[in-house]
Amino acid sequence: MSMPKGNIRLKKPQDVRRLLARVMNELMQEESPTIERARVIATLSNSIIKAMEVGELDERLEKIENRLGVNS
Repeated sequence: MSMPKGNIRLKKPQDVRRLLARVMNELMQEESPTIERARVIATLSNSIIKAMEVGELDERLEKIENRLGVNS
C-alpha cells in the first residue's frame, strides 16, 4: 500500500470516511483478490456508510445549533 505515513488527524466523521475510502481504494487496486481482502473491503464499506450517516447527522445538528444560537 502507498498510503502516506505520519500523523493522521481525524476530527470529523468526514475525515474518517476519506481515510477509509483511501484504504479501500488501495486494497481494490491490488492484483489477486482473496477472501480476506474481500472481508476487509466489506468491513470498510460498512464503516464508510456509518461515517457518512454520522457526518450527515453532525452537519444537520450544527445547522440547527447555529439557528438556535447554541455553541457546541
